Formats: sequence, structure tokens, C-alpha cells
Amino acid sequence: MAIAEPIPVARRETLVEAVAQALIRYIAAQGLHGGDRLPSERELVQMTGASRLPLREALCVLKGLGVVEVRHGKGIFVKHLDMAALFGMLSPLLKTQAAIDVHQLFEARLHLEGSVAELAAANRRPENLLALEEALAEMRSSVRSRRSYIEHDMDFHQELARSTGNPIFHVFMSSITDLLAELQLRYHDKVEFRQSALSEHEAILAAVRNGDSGAAREAMRRHILGAMERI
Repeated sequence: MAIAEPIPVARRETLVEAVAQALIRYIAAQGLHGGDRLPSERELVQMTGASRLPLREALCVLKGLGVVEVRHGKGIFVKHLDMAALFGMLSPLLKTQAAIDVHQLFEARLHLEGSVAELAAANRRPENLLALEEALAEMRSSVRSRRSYIEHDMDFHQELARSTGNPIFHVFMSSITDLLAELQLRYHDKVEFRQSALSEHEAILAAVRNGDSGAAREAMRRHILGAMERI
């Protein structure tokens, strides 16, 4: 069997990190997508010039990140990469390592989610509206259950980001979802506050459903300002 084209491995990190980065670059350079098969372990050893142990450790790193999966008896496959889930998993680190405070988070939300609502109104599809309506219905039914309400509230905002038609907005929202949920737990726990927020979400959905981008942005602005008063 002919040896495949070598995969260059940088030496700046540990060998395992370098091999993991090299495999990521290889996947990107080859244009591989979810479900595509990587070369065998033996071939990857030859292509990277690394021994079997660091290669396997590098593959474990990529498995943990959701980049690849190993199917026993079948080989190594690229996974459908869910960037939103990946950033969502890492979002707790944002608070501790980026020293984010409440004011900064609200400031970012005013700009980011205002644009999200505006674009959602212009680009939403029927399936997005259905998902938004379902999330809102769950919020109504759980308004007296704080944690359940927050979970469905986050679902609403995530779906609104999907509704923009731009996956980058979904990634952005996923990266701060845990921060937003934690922020809600700081609010004074009053059912009346959740009911007020519910009305604000209804106004956002109505504007998105009507395709009124300006009204959607303004409804989101009112919602975030209302949230600032409730904290």
C-alpha cells in the first residue's frame, strides 16, 4: 500500500496537541464533512509521523470536542460539528476567565439580540415560527416553575438566533446561554416578573411572525431593558 501524503505536525505544543491540530487542519483542507471517513489509524501514524499512542490520545481529544467519532470495526469518522453545542459547553469558562460582569452582559445583549430579532423577522421560516411558538407555550405552562421557565426561555432565544438564517448568531447565543440562565437565577423570584417577561416574549414573537424587523428589534430592546430592571 502506498503511503498517503504526509500531514505536517507543528512542534510548538505538546505532541498530542500538535497532532490534534494537524488532524483538524487535515479535515479542513480535505473538505471533509460529517459522516466522511478518515484514513485508518495505521495510515494516520504514517501520515503524521507520530507513534500510535500520541495519535490515539489526539483522537481522544477530538472525540471529546465532538470533531470525530470512532466506530468499532468501521473506522474513524468526522462528526457533524455542532458549533453551538461546543461553545455552549465552554460558556461557563467565559464568566470565570473573561471576568464578565452583569452590565457588560446586558450591554452585549442589547446590541446582539436586537440584531437577532431584527434578522429573525426578515428571515424566519415556518419551522422556526413553530419552534418559537412551542417554546413560548412551554414558558406559559411553566411560569410558576422557575428553573423550567428559564430552560424554555433559553430555548426561545436559541430558536430566535436560528431564525436569522445565519448560524454564526446561533453560535454567539450558545456561547452566553449559561450566563443568561445564571443571570435569571439572580432575579428576585416573583411569578409576576416572569409573567411580565412572558408578555415581552409574546411581543417579540408577534413582530417576528409579522415580518416586522423594526418592531422585533424594539420589542427585544424593551425586553432586555425590562430584564435589567428586574435583576
